[in-house]
Amino acid sequence: MHEARNLGWADTPFGASRRPFPERMPLLAAVAVAGGADDPPMAVGAVYLRLPRACPLLVSDAALRFGFHALAVDDPAEIPAVVAMVDGLLVQARRRAVILAGHRLADDLARLAAAADGRPLRGITAVAAAWQDGASGRGLARLLDTSHGPHPTPATLPAVCAGYRLTGIPPDHDPATPGRGRSGSAGPAAAPDPLGQVLVRALAIALIAARVSGHYQWDDDLHLDTIVEAAAWDQTPATAGTEP
Repeated sequence: MHEARNLGWADTPFGASRRPFPERMPLLAAVAVAGGADDPPMAVGAVYLRLPRACPLLVSDAALRFGFHALAVDDPAEIPAVVAMVDGLLVQARRRAVILAGHRLADDLARLAAAADGRPLRGITAVAAAWQDGASGRGLARLLDTSHGPHPTPATLPAVCAGYRLTGIPPDHDPATPGRGRSGSAGPAAAPDPLGQVLVRALAIALIAARVSGHYQWDDDLHLDTIVEAAAWDQTPATAGTEP
């Protein structure tokens, strides 16, 4: 099992003593699950963004602070650890985050539930039901699906990213695709980095949700692979979208 996280959080940033944001700072939580509809959930990632209380926060490649936690497994027997991570995250995020974001998250939650072998899943079950109803409930996090919006739906995450000037995200469900740099030229094939790729997806979801909700803005392209590589350089190989 491989894991990447920052600042030694215990499980989630909510209530932790060593999180990268001030105590009681409103947070946005975004969740990504690697793979397609028929694939086992071998990697998951969560990204947390602080939400400003007043005017939108201007961010750039060099000025973006976020928390992250990701798990990737090599052996399908370790998948229950992946499911347990997401379930615990959702239990807290649903009640403690201001916004909970995902990209077609209902599909991802169904995959996680199918891999749980009948284990009780409080967080996944509750969020899946709320996601289907489209209502978050009083005192609970706002649910935001980044596949919905002014673009044709259901849109792939890379397609949505293109509309928000977010680059460096690998194609959907194709981790073995050769990396492409910012110029679009194909680079040599590299071994997939599930931790880096799922963190790039989670960061993309988080930023889109923060932009749509009016909390974040940016004037230039944001290069997601570069941002993740800089934040997690000591925990993940170079991300798949980065040109050598």
